[in-house]
Amino acid sequence: MDYEAVIGLEIHFQLKTKTKLFCGCEVSHSAVPNTKVCPVCLGLPGALPALNREAIKMGIKIGLALNGDIHKKSRFYRKNYFYPDLPKGYQITQFTESLITGGYVRIQTEKEERKIGIERMNIEEEAASSIHTKTGEVLLDYNRSGIALLEVTTLPDLRSSKEAKLFLEKLRQIVGYTGASGCDMEKGEMRVDSNISIRKKGDKSLGVKVELKNLNSIRAVEHGLTHEFKRQVGIVKNGGTIVQETRLWDEFKGETRSMRTKEEAFDYRFFPEPDLVVLSITEEEIEEIKKELPKLPDERIMRYTRELGVEGKLANLLVRDINMANFFEEFVSAGGDPAKGASWIVNELAGIISSYELDFEHAGILPSQFKRLLDLNVKGVLTRNQAKDIIKRYLTEGADFETLIKEYSRTETINLDDIIKQVILENEELVEKFRQGKVGVLGALIGAVMKKTKGKANPKLAKERFLNRLEGNNG
Repeated sequence: MDYEAVIGLEIHFQLKTKTKLFCGCEVSHSAVPNTKVCPVCLGLPGALPALNREAIKMGIKIGLALNGDIHKKSRFYRKNYFYPDLPKGYQITQFTESLITGGYVRIQTEKEERKIGIERMNIEEEAASSIHTKTGEVLLDYNRSGIALLEVTTLPDLRSSKEAKLFLEKLRQIVGYTGASGCDMEKGEMRVDSNISIRKKGDKSLGVKVELKNLNSIRAVEHGLTHEFKRQVGIVKNGGTIVQETRLWDEFKGETRSMRTKEEAFDYRFFPEPDLVVLSITEEEIEEIKKELPKLPDERIMRYTRELGVEGKLANLLVRDINMANFFEEFVSAGGDPAKGASWIVNELAGIISSYELDFEHAGILPSQFKRLLDLNVKGVLTRNQAKDIIKRYLTEGADFETLIKEYSRTETINLDDIIKQVILENEELVEKFRQGKVGVLGALIGAVMKKTKGKANPKLAKERFLNRLEGNNG
């Protein structure tokens, strides 16, 4: 295609503070509407804001994780516009003197690694919730009004809807690792607006941008941008002109529709917030926050692959969930085999845990317990299926872990010799062929053992016991 997309994103993360940004009201998503409010978050005359320092700390933590520059001096502004969910008639946000500027996120496309730049990160307050009734009324819940947000604005570095999807997935992963936001788009903890324009390939100038709203999932972002790119190319090819506007994405119709002409910065009449002093951050505070940052996904992947010998695809899957990654690292610290552990955790344990609607944080199985299971599996005491059964029973029955292991391993060691002896007696012809050098028949003999034990026997151990009997002429 002759055209390429130029895409920039604005992402709002709800910060996990206990109280709102400028008042002491509790942050609650399940409270009765309009019960977690006060004169400040209701915008009543004469009410004065008091800054929540914990929100600033959380914003800085995300800024550091995204390689941003933390400014020791920053300022809050009033962004003026009228909308029912904004009780004061303005929003307290940041403008030209942001808390954080710069930063980047690396993404891996099919062709190359790309570095997507971040322009700035601003601390700001949330608006109220608008609830649309079936009869056409709009109800307002001010419990959400004043909750702390971090706005992340990218540079126009993205060139396709696919890149936007990869960027958002990586960004959500990094921010989730910091613990500063839940990043759940279904709960509104992460929201995305996008700006897209088109230009001829090779052209460096920027075209007329269109803002897309109502993007309530990463999938919606990808599909909305794909449609808008095609729409704009079609207009230009037919001799039309792109209009700067805000458009809504309609998930059901799979199309965008015009909402309003796009506002410019001057439309909001920004001016410094007179009720808040300049925000000052010390170097010591920044260093303390740095110490609280966990190891981030890219750093972990590098360690897993280079130092622990984990295959690259498995390493990438491990770090998708910080609790799963932490479980893996504790397993390795306990002396577990990294490669075998990574494969088991990703391909078996994660599926078992999720099938019971649990996660690695709340399942209750310890990395040391998991290591013991794998050690017994390697030694041939437990089959893979038996190890999985033990995990399932532990999660569902709450049975004692060691008791379960003894139950399964005792059955294996006591009964297997008797079953092998029985199979040898029932298959004299195959046994004789084996003794004549036709070792291929051993598979059939082991298969008979597996059938009698209903798949519970350890094939490796069964083979070992067969060889001991047959080669030792003990059958």
